[in-house]
Amino acid sequence: MSNQIAENSLYDTLVNEFEQTYPEFEKTEQASLLKKRKEAFRLFSENKFPTNKNEEWRFTNLSPFVNETYSLRSKEEIDNETIQKAIDKSRIKNLEAYRLVLVNGIINFEFSEIPSSDKINIQPINEIKNEKGFEKNINKTVDINKFPFAALNTSFFGDGFYIEIKKNFQLDKPIQIVHIYAEKENVFLQPRNIVKVAQGAACEIIEASICISKKIFFVNSFTEIFVGENAHFKHAHFQRGNINERWIVHTQVEQDQNSRYDNYTLTLPKADLVRNNLNVVLDGVNTETHLYGLYLVADKHLVDNHSVVDHRFPNCQSNQLYKGVILDGGKGVFNGKIYVHRAAQKTNAFQQNNNLLFSPNATINSKPQLEIFADDVKCSHGTTVGQFNEESLFYLRSRGVGEESARGMLVNAFAFDVTNKIENEALRNYVEHLIEITIEKAH
Repeated sequence: MSNQIAENSLYDTLVNEFEQTYPEFEKTEQASLLKKRKEAFRLFSENKFPTNKNEEWRFTNLSPFVNETYSLRSKEEIDNETIQKAIDKSRIKNLEAYRLVLVNGIINFEFSEIPSSDKINIQPINEIKNEKGFEKNINKTVDINKFPFAALNTSFFGDGFYIEIKKNFQLDKPIQIVHIYAEKENVFLQPRNIVKVAQGAACEIIEASICISKKIFFVNSFTEIFVGENAHFKHAHFQRGNINERWIVHTQVEQDQNSRYDNYTLTLPKADLVRNNLNVVLDGVNTETHLYGLYLVADKHLVDNHSVVDHRFPNCQSNQLYKGVILDGGKGVFNGKIYVHRAAQKTNAFQQNNNLLFSPNATINSKPQLEIFADDVKCSHGTTVGQFNEESLFYLRSRGVGEESARGMLVNAFAFDVTNKIENEALRNYVEHLIEITIEKAH
């Protein structure tokens, strides 16, 4: 497969579109945001789409996905019946939660059930982007020169969600965010989202996306999260894709002192491409970060998880555990980096990536990394790759367990170290159910 990216496809479309769109931004947006957009597009234009020559994209070939023609704007009007069906499809059994619905990146309040408290603010990004100081939320802790898709999103984003949990407010139940996408032509969309959990606050968000289209969907989303002093934020993201879906999901997290951030990322097969960039900056003393990932890949699909945990202050701890189940024809990538600055003494940092290969045609490329500049730390990392254990399968089958159920049980046992960390019982049961039906369909 060629790694050459033709510059007369999506790249040229984006260049032409920016020339037309920027004058529209000039009519409605404040100068400080315009400046960020212009600089971001300059960086993207210089760097272009990354190729395999870029170490961060060494195992992920983008050329099949960016050498195609896309519309850059949503044009589809989705009827209420379709939206309701998508919401029903996203329901998690026994989960008590508020609901925030976005259709093609735009909040639909009619189908949402949001908390009524004045301690929480939920708004469309398009409404809040001209408020004084908004631009300070944009690219606060990320160097977009290193992330071309983040630069691209900054250049073009139009809408998305803004959620602010105010000081010392403890949300009583999770917010389930349902992203619904539907178009009648190939489309490249770039939603932008911001979550701010203020000092002493706590909340849980569960995200899921549903595409209703036979055309190609390429979503380049960027979410910036700020976790304040003594705040706690739990963040789960379920990625159940379909054929012709491509996802670049960038999540940038900044933590203040004594805060905690928990992330759970579950990716299931079928999407052509899923690339998760999850970067966490521990920007205060005594912060705590827990990242748990589980990915099941099959049928020439590609799931690429890239993470950076950036320790900048003393007495912090991070824990990162990713597990992959690579089915026949699937390809997985894991690249995790722990960075410990000189000032970050007494750091505890752990990173582990374990993979289970179901077939000789399954591929995994794993690269755990440590960069440590402090001397009083406890840091470890590791990776394992193993084959599916036929002896265990035989043992279960000899005791009357059907083959499909036995395989599901063994995969759930492999994933237990991740799923067991999900405190919400309804969510944990949902994940285990998804694993079982995925394994059943794989044979």
